[in-house]
Amino acid sequence: MQFSELERLIDTMPERGIPACDLAVTLDGEPVFRRTAGYADEGKTRPVSPDDLYWIFSASKLITCTAALQLIEQGKLSLDDPVSRFLPAFGELTVRNPDGSLSPCRTPMTVLHLFTMTGGMSYDLRHPAILEAAANPEAGTLELAGAMAKMPLLFEPGTHYRYSLCHDVLGAVVEAASGMRLGEYLGANIFEPLGMTDTGFHPTPAQRARLCAMYSFDRGTGTSRPVPADNEDTLTGRYDSGGGGLFSSVDDYMRFVTALALGGTAKGGARLLHPETVAQMEVNRLGPAPLQDFVTTRLYGYGWGLCGRVHMNPVYSLSRSPAGEFGWDGAAGAFAMIDRKNRLALYFAMHVRGCSYAYHVLHPLIRNLVYKGLET
Repeated sequence: MQFSELERLIDTMPERGIPACDLAVTLDGEPVFRRTAGYADEGKTRPVSPDDLYWIFSASKLITCTAALQLIEQGKLSLDDPVSRFLPAFGELTVRNPDGSLSPCRTPMTVLHLFTMTGGMSYDLRHPAILEAAANPEAGTLELAGAMAKMPLLFEPGTHYRYSLCHDVLGAVVEAASGMRLGEYLGANIFEPLGMTDTGFHPTPAQRARLCAMYSFDRGTGTSRPVPADNEDTLTGRYDSGGGGLFSSVDDYMRFVTALALGGTAKGGARLLHPETVAQMEVNRLGPAPLQDFVTTRLYGYGWGLCGRVHMNPVYSLSRSPAGEFGWDGAAGAFAMIDRKNRLALYFAMHVRGCSYAYHVLHPLIRNLVYKGLET
């Protein structure tokens, strides 16, 4: 293994408008690469270290979907279940017509629709129904999900793909099906078994002090400016956003993706999922029309599975990863990849909002340089 090109790329991230970053790679459950660059604070007094925490935003989705798959394995949930079985408000949905009028939803929204982002929902966190519910500081995940049911759907479930609040609703389904608050369920069934002591929805004051400084990206100049290290997905102090509300450290998140890369069981023996279930995460679940919606400006050769992107066609994608590689990213540039065929996992952390450069350029390059380094 020879990772000199990857090292040079990480070392030059601050020159590319990424003030701080941390990349970790495991192979067969063992670390084979770790590189950091930049400073965790705006004043550039604290170099990036494993002690730093990041809002992982949509990288939370992988964890929420894993929790839901655990409940499926336990028989408490099924992909074919109507969402209304767990969240009754979703039994009375409406769909917005092209002329702006509303019609009753004809197709029951299922748990599979939530997994695959084909539920017809949007990502409008400023919708009046959500703002009204969030005005109550005691409103939790189930109450906010009930408010989301009041938002008209953009299309009949299953007919299209739309990146949306589907995984937030899936988090509420986990609550209802398990009888536990989402954060408590994740703690008992994922975080504690894996030793993820610095991952959660609501950081303590001590953990908040360890958050890496956050920035906003200027695509024209390739530079970043400081912004508050906040997470708008945290609608109330009792809302656990399964779609984007978690913070984590690189060490913690690597424990999670490494376990999936090993077939669902960590090297220490903690089992998240059965290998057969992880194999189901490697399969594209989008039909022709939804797949057309998904493959727009990036991720050619990829589809969407039970938690995020799924590699389908290495010839088309120009990716060195095999078909079946899967994972997702986050609004501040996080990038997670699981390759069960090679027992390979990687996680890249940064804290820059609005950085499309990361998704279109940096993530694919990091992925390919990891495989190139393994081959040399």
